[in-house]
Amino acid sequence: MRIILFTGKGGVGKTTLAAATALRSASLGHRTLVISTDVAHSLADVLDVPLNNEPLQVGQANLWATELDTGQELERYWGDAKRRIAGILRDEGLAATVAGELAILPGLDEILALVRIKRYHDEGRYHVLIIDSAPTGAAMRLLSAPDLSRWYARNLTRLSRGLVRAILPSLRRTIGLPIGEDLVQERIRQLFDQIEALRAILGDGSLTSVRLVLNPERMAIRETQRAYTYLNLFGFSVDALLVNRILPAQVQDPYLAQWKASQAAHRQEIRELFDPLPVFEVPLMRREVVGLEQLAELSRHIYGDQDPIPPLATEQPLRFYMEGDRYILALRVTGLSGGAVDLEKEGEELRVRLGRFRRSLILPQYLAGLDPVWAQVEDSQLKIAFVEPKHKA
Repeated sequence: MRIILFTGKGGVGKTTLAAATALRSASLGHRTLVISTDVAHSLADVLDVPLNNEPLQVGQANLWATELDTGQELERYWGDAKRRIAGILRDEGLAATVAGELAILPGLDEILALVRIKRYHDEGRYHVLIIDSAPTGAAMRLLSAPDLSRWYARNLTRLSRGLVRAILPSLRRTIGLPIGEDLVQERIRQLFDQIEALRAILGDGSLTSVRLVLNPERMAIRETQRAYTYLNLFGFSVDALLVNRILPAQVQDPYLAQWKASQAAHRQEIRELFDPLPVFEVPLMRREVVGLEQLAELSRHIYGDQDPIPPLATEQPLRFYMEGDRYILALRVTGLSGGAVDLEKEGEELRVRLGRFRRSLILPQYLAGLDPVWAQVEDSQLKIAFVEPKHKA
């Protein structure tokens, strides 16, 4: 089985490209399920067919689609535990709506939608799962960091001992909750067993690939840098970028001349930033892409005769690892020898300068709070070490 997860900044066209990829996959004989886990679903609109929480066959053989209902998934995995916690919170004097919200972990609804993917994986009915994903930061962090998953589980299981800060972050005081039954703890155990298993599936680069969708615009590039760095930090394999809505060469309207020049510069920047990952350039189509016929045409523009399902790349331009108590960021570089490396960090942006080499890196939240202490070129890699601020001295 192969799992391909499409993600990107809102509005860049990831749903359309995920659907086009699924259609191409099905046309090559792969039994393919395309899944929307985005709360603001648009997959049904793109396919131009009604969808619900269960897979429905779409058009040709080998293609199914579903829009996951996070409310249904929340009820399936967490409903009885949620009602028990909310009931106790109401007894403590909280309003019913507040109690209901506090009984649900931040990002839990999105996490449960993603856990559904494991069910499809385990059932083995499909050869390919294409995921149109827009997980929140909380959900992505919970999936990405096993230590955080264990932290959540540890604190939630302490409910029976009165420690409830994990689900009452907005309260200024600790409320004792005398939960004596095993129901909540059993649901917690089941949930985090599912999360750990799902993370193992998504972290296997031979099984799962992430494809980043962006437009050739400055803000989209920065957001994609941030997403790529974050995904790489936690071991997810990105195997391609899809740059969407490029003005075709035949568009010669003077009104769009500056747009074309700007896009050309950004396209070059994208290739330099993410080399050696493959970059698929997707033209702006003549009309809105809706329905199977137009999606098939779009898929031909993207992939030609290529099968988009096998991993498209294995080498990553950037990777992280621990060395002692330091985080090491290794950035692939070519044509550079040793020399003094200048580092300048401002907020989440790290600017690197070595001779004529210039690069700005967008750091994930955790690394943005660390201090870069040294950098050197070694075996075609620029290595940068980060430490906790208190260790700098």
